[in-house]
Amino acid sequence: MTDRRNLCRLLVADILTMAVLYLIPDSWGDWQVKKTALVLMAVVGIVLIVLISRKREKENHVQVIGIDSVSQMNPGQYLSKAGPVCAGSDGRYHVTFLLRDDTRLILSLSGKQAGVLAAGMYGTLVHNGSVFVSFIPEK
Repeated sequence: MTDRRNLCRLLVADILTMAVLYLIPDSWGDWQVKKTALVLMAVVGIVLIVLISRKREKENHVQVIGIDSVSQMNPGQYLSKAGPVCAGSDGRYHVTFLLRDDTRLILSLSGKQAGVLAAGMYGTLVHNGSVFVSFIPEK
């Protein structure tokens, strides 16, 4: 999670630098130098945005602490005796994960994704910000 925050901080610094550079009066120097610097800063900003959007976070020893339905029940959706949703249902679920640093992360999963999870499971969570990618259970 730290890498993503650092990239976001760099993006904010890049945007602020562009704004300051843009607001400097034209009499400061050659307009071509200013224009070139602004274009370079814009390219750096685009690269940072792409890096942030592709940055996946991998959290080890994460516990699933809750699975809550956010969709209305329908005939094609059912629960097992133990309570978790069964694979193949088509609703949406908010799954709460407890990270090592006691941070709670709530992600929205499909019924199929949530169907393989149960409260109390431990594993490795891979996510891209607030987007669930995968959960690999520990053996």
